[in-house]
Amino acid sequence: MPDQVRFQFDVTPEPQETPDARARRLAVDPLRNVALEASAGTGKTRVLVDRYVRLIEAGVAPRNILAITFTRKAAAEMRQRVMATLRQRHRDGGLTPERWREIRDALNDISISTIDAFCLSLLHEFPLEAGVDPGFDLADETETPRFVESSLDSALAIGRAISLDDPDVALLMTELGEPRLRKALTALLDRRLVARDALNRFLRGREMTIDAACHRLIHALRGAMSSISVHAFISTGPDVPGFDLLAGEMRELMQDPPLPPPRLRGLLGRLSDLVLTKQGEPRKRPANVKADFRSPADYERHKVIVSGLGPHVQAAVEAFKRDINLVLARGVRRLFAIAQDEYGRTLDKHGVLDFADLLERTLKLLGQMEEFSRSRYRLESRYEHVLVDEFQDTSRAQWRLVRELVRAWSAGEGLSHGPIPPSIFIVGDRKQSIYGFRDAEVTVLDAAAEFIDALRPEAPARAAITRSFRSVRELLLFVNDVCVAIEKAEDRPDAFRYSETDAFPTSAEATVGEPAIEGTPSQSDAIGIVTADSDAAQAEAVADEIARLLIEGATIRDRDTGVRRPIGPGDIGVLFRTRESHSLFEAALARRGVPYYVYKGLGFFDADEVKDVLALVAYLADPGSNLRAAAFLRSRIVQLSDEALKRLAPGLASALTGDLPHALDALQDDDRERLLLARESVGAWIKDADQVPPAEIVDRVLADSAYAVEIGGAGFAQARENLKKIRGLIRRIQNRGYATLARLTDYFDGLAAGGDESNAIIDAADAVNLMTVHAAKGLEFPVVFIVNIGKGSGGTRGDIRITSVAYPRSARDHDTEQEQEEDGEPHLRQGGGQASVTISDHESAADRDDEEKDHEETKRLLYVALTRARDRLYLAGTIASGKLTLQRGSIGRVLPASLTAVMGLGGAQPEVIWAGAASTHAIRRVPASGATPRAWRPRFDSRNRLNDHAPLPIDGER
Repeated sequence: MPDQVRFQFDVTPEPQETPDARARRLAVDPLRNVALEASAGTGKTRVLVDRYVRLIEAGVAPRNILAITFTRKAAAEMRQRVMATLRQRHRDGGLTPERWREIRDALNDISISTIDAFCLSLLHEFPLEAGVDPGFDLADETETPRFVESSLDSALAIGRAISLDDPDVALLMTELGEPRLRKALTALLDRRLVARDALNRFLRGREMTIDAACHRLIHALRGAMSSISVHAFISTGPDVPGFDLLAGEMRELMQDPPLPPPRLRGLLGRLSDLVLTKQGEPRKRPANVKADFRSPADYERHKVIVSGLGPHVQAAVEAFKRDINLVLARGVRRLFAIAQDEYGRTLDKHGVLDFADLLERTLKLLGQMEEFSRSRYRLESRYEHVLVDEFQDTSRAQWRLVRELVRAWSAGEGLSHGPIPPSIFIVGDRKQSIYGFRDAEVTVLDAAAEFIDALRPEAPARAAITRSFRSVRELLLFVNDVCVAIEKAEDRPDAFRYSETDAFPTSAEATVGEPAIEGTPSQSDAIGIVTADSDAAQAEAVADEIARLLIEGATIRDRDTGVRRPIGPGDIGVLFRTRESHSLFEAALARRGVPYYVYKGLGFFDADEVKDVLALVAYLADPGSNLRAAAFLRSRIVQLSDEALKRLAPGLASALTGDLPHALDALQDDDRERLLLARESVGAWIKDADQVPPAEIVDRVLADSAYAVEIGGAGFAQARENLKKIRGLIRRIQNRGYATLARLTDYFDGLAAGGDESNAIIDAADAVNLMTVHAAKGLEFPVVFIVNIGKGSGGTRGDIRITSVAYPRSARDHDTEQEQEEDGEPHLRQGGGQASVTISDHESAADRDDEEKDHEETKRLLYVALTRARDRLYLAGTIASGKLTLQRGSIGRVLPASLTAVMGLGGAQPEVIWAGAASTHAIRRVPASGATPRAWRPRFDSRNRLNDHAPLPIDGER
């Protein structure tokens, strides 16, 4: 680096400077490139803001700085903090009046955005170079599922036609069937930036047909049978139905012409059942018992034949599955290409791009800027300093985008620059990389750090900050000991690592000039465990402990002031591995009068109030349907009991609109009154449904039925916001001309089937937060309960599984250097770059590797969960026979065995002791819930009430 002017922030390091303090000083130095690892709660946003401000103080214009983060909320907050810090520097005299005026005039140039927003702005600026319509828009996420469904309708219709001539596609459609194939193609369209390249790399240089696969199988089976006497195999076989069929097929197998493919696969299945176990391993004895054989001698001879034949059949089966998987992959590639084309046409027709399109077209634009010299000049002269937050959540495609932005000046090319050399700053934490399902790769952070290090080798870029400003000392010690004790997979590039540069310093002298944490709770208060013999009892015990904390006025440190104050419901987070069983915790909290809020990531379409509205819409779309009438009558709009529905069945639709049902007198008084009230109103609702927009009829029904009374209670705030959200969706769709009740019903059925819509976001200051660990990332709470730690991930294996990069044990043993350079990411080829495509029930090495990757990501998920707590942390699980019940893929499965053993201990002692590597931890045992739930009453009712049951306003209405 050439000699540079010294600035006022070039501070000489203090003699006693700690590694953390040194890393913070280097991270905000605008003259350096930095790849910063920031452990949880260490103030990385503050570091990023300070670096941004110091770039401006060094004379860099805001328009020359690009800061990227991963959520709109984070981008807005960071921009506000940058502006507030600049104003404070001006007030403190850190900026001259002249410089402040320059900065103030350029505040609108401060560019902090998400990757999607950056791509959107870039394509709007260079539409001709990018090959997009200058008037394009971003596809609304509520419209995207409809575009996908429409595109797949066309793609599958084309697929049916070409399957008559393409055996690969025909086999694929036969193997999966259209419903499974539609679901798999939907997932591939969402991952098309990864899927397309992976399919091509997997099939490169590999040719296979159904006939070739069958020929190879026949050759293998004939070779296997030649090692034994076919006559002996048949003559000593069991005297059971079905064996004669297999015997005849075995004779035909050894002769020409060869068996046709369908019969060959049938033979293979029957032979496998005979000589292989359900797990595909060779049998050591026949599948049939001795009594099924003609004599004990036949059984013994057949046993020897089966044990000798098993390994040969096993090898033949595995080879045939690999061959058929190749054939299916060829079919996938062709059908996926058709689906992509149809989806692209659909987006073009509506003049929109989706998120994957934004990234793909931006990468293409940046990659071809050599052809547009004037545009390239404008771009290179703008972004001289790039800052990227949350880098552990970056996919390889997103990292390629960042590399393209710095490509010219990193190679020493391009224009003369401003007052200081161009720079790149990334910050992330590989321990918090938990978005593998979005194609984020933990290895990208290490690869990017290597790349940045190589830009200026004389000034190493890597640094790590570990001083936590979030959690109390007892929790930091606990997290350190847990993470050190977690089993490590040292030979994997994506392994969970926890070294000295990751561990939290916990001594009072952790950072020079900073005081020790004040108000640290006692060890028994900081960590707790909740165990019960059922999931329901666990939920009750957790809810009872929450009510106890609220009733007794337990104190926590206020986030803004650091001063202790009484706890409120909004200070508590209840975290799940997956969305299952959260309803048990909702009900348990409601019984104690504790308000709760189900945060994003837990099912919106599972909420009772949303089900009620959808039942209403579906019924009004088809009042003659008994099935829809049943859902409507059972909803809280009418609220008939199940017994009443049984008595009225099967004529449920006529019970609402026809003559009085004969069973009316047999109903309970409450049911009879509710049915008569519904009959009085439903005729007018059906009539209005044909005359007014859907949103208005929903408002009318909710008002006429006094539905607001039904949603009162602890979950009122969440229910109210969910109603606003579903009404907002209805209104948005009807404004786009997609407004009939029947079409709305079909549309919402499709969305609900996806299952990934989140609950409405509300101001949850007065409510306990229920959320997944994924949703909690980036948040913190004074008190955290990690519940259902024994519950697995609950995910099912997809029918088409594509892995872009596998992680073989020896690094870089597959791709050539040329292939790596063609991909543009030589630093990312830590695992060799091998792609894998696996279809249906075939299991590949990549499937097994995916299980190991999921296991490593679960360790990182545990770290994220543990580090959300500021003052108190509870672990909750279900025990059986004195042991925690730990399903595959659960958070509890990756906890140290010594800790889970302590949690499973019985007894009535109020606390248990767990000895970690560095500290001994006293853990409070939460007692089981009593027969009568604790009742909590807030000091004042801060919930927003509806006024006179008026129609609920949606966002933006007054």
